[in-house]
Amino acid sequence: MEHAPGLDRAKVIEAMKPLKIEFLYLDLTSCDRCLGTEKNLSQAIDQMSDYAHSQGRIIELEPIEISSAELAIKHHFYTSPTIRIDSQDIQGDFLENDCACCGDICGTEVDCRSWHYEGQAYDVPPIGLITSAIRQAIDHKVLFRPAKPAYVLPENLERYFSALANKKGKTMKPKVAFICVHNSCRSQMAEALSKLYASDVYEAYSAGTETKPQINQDAVRIIKDKYGIDMNETQHSKLIDEIPEVDIVVTMGCNVICPFMPSQHEEDWGLDDPTGQPDEAFLKTAQIIEDKVKDLARRISDKEIELS
Repeated sequence: MEHAPGLDRAKVIEAMKPLKIEFLYLDLTSCDRCLGTEKNLSQAIDQMSDYAHSQGRIIELEPIEISSAELAIKHHFYTSPTIRIDSQDIQGDFLENDCACCGDICGTEVDCRSWHYEGQAYDVPPIGLITSAIRQAIDHKVLFRPAKPAYVLPENLERYFSALANKKGKTMKPKVAFICVHNSCRSQMAEALSKLYASDVYEAYSAGTETKPQINQDAVRIIKDKYGIDMNETQHSKLIDEIPEVDIVVTMGCNVICPFMPSQHEEDWGLDDPTGQPDEAFLKTAQIIEDKVKDLARRISDKEIELS
């Protein structure tokens, strides 16, 4: 990108259009594939930075650790490691083979990504593969764009996170159920935000005595816009007898007799139903639920709630 002599370079760079690269991974402490990918990605970015600047682009790298099934769902994570440029995977397929490192981490057999470049397969993406993808993105050439079916957590990742939880002894987390009559709005929001902010403290469920054909679509839209979670893909309306026995029950504020579910601790959050109201009501409700979810996690962690 040419600019007038003496023009502040910082201002020129600030005016450049970002080229966003996301690096999604499971582990950067002992996984050779993730560590090798991080190293080669860094070198590829260094090699392509000047070319990017010459085309009016600035490369922005965002590392994203996928430390839970909830984060995998949030980021539509299919395989580790993953490199995306402007939201597009640099390789359209998801070939995998056994990864001894991640197997050691979680305690069971797990597959991780295998890359292919110039007719050969690699456990770590070659620098040339990455620089080629960056150049294509800068030159506005379309990267491979596979069809996007509704995301479902891959069995391989489900096995990894389950085994990891078992190994770390986290299977004894208390179970919390958020319940209301229809399980279509507030309780669904509470389940989603609990999985986002408190999955390391408790297992979250939601249910009701009746169900709706779909979750409240205004709630779905607000939660997706504000938190990046698509409840249409990750949740559905459920009856109380469809979820496991729980330790804690949170009623949302039913304005009538709330559903009953056996538990060791019960509390009511007294939330007004935003259904049929403007977005501001949904945003307010979402923020209240977020705050209450974080406070509930704190009280469980600090053992302020007595559980056997």
